[in-house]
Amino acid sequence: MRFVIANDDTSRNAAILLDFENLIIPFARRGEEVALEPVVDFVEDNFGTVIFRRAYADWAEKKFVAYQRQLQGLGVEMIHVPRPKGPATKNSADILLSADAVECLLLRPFIDTFAIVSGDSDMGPLITKLKSHGKTVVVVGPDEKSTARHVIRLADRFKFYADIVAAEPEPPRGRRKSVTPEQAVVELLRGTGGPVESANLKRQLLENKQFADFQEKALGFRSWTAFLNSIDGVEVRRGGDLRIDVRLRKKK
Repeated sequence: MRFVIANDDTSRNAAILLDFENLIIPFARRGEEVALEPVVDFVEDNFGTVIFRRAYADWAEKKFVAYQRQLQGLGVEMIHVPRPKGPATKNSADILLSADAVECLLLRPFIDTFAIVSGDSDMGPLITKLKSHGKTVVVVGPDEKSTARHVIRLADRFKFYADIVAAEPEPPRGRRKSVTPEQAVVELLRGTGGPVESANLKRQLLENKQFADFQEKALGFRSWTAFLNSIDGVEVRRGGDLRIDVRLRKKK
């Protein structure tokens, strides 16, 4: 018998606010790139339709320019926050992010969940304010070194970026052109020999050049999880700590 996740997300709405500099810089220092779609998918799969999406940064800086097309493709509005000149080095992105979140709280009461992508300690008062109005607050921190401990404690739900997009084995190469996305997913699962976290599975699929432009919504599915649930022989299970595992269904 196939396990299917009950999908009642149609009645839930979420907002994503990204302190983009806070997210990107720790990875840029290590020469690593950041994939943003798994973060959006994570929120939609667990907390409802993301109807408000904004990212805050000084978009004139070279290290952020490379991400603009990716953000546009995800429907994320990019809010320009110039870096202050002179001795002050404090970026005002967190201030504008907080102001927009409170405005959203007042003008869009139908938003149930606020996903804040930042590990900045200054996010604490905002998290407290949103929770005091009955909102669920999800925080995605860049990594342990760049995330304040009290922000982790305050959030209703917390994830490190690496927990959403973790390293997995490279996808098999040399697929035939006739392979469908559904078949490719099954092939990837066969190659792992065990369960794969949902976001990581999607990353592997997109790493294959044949499916680099894959979008489940173009196939009529509201989310990546809905697409996975449509594939015969594939089992989707919701685990602890908001983890969604995908595996091949065992044959009887």
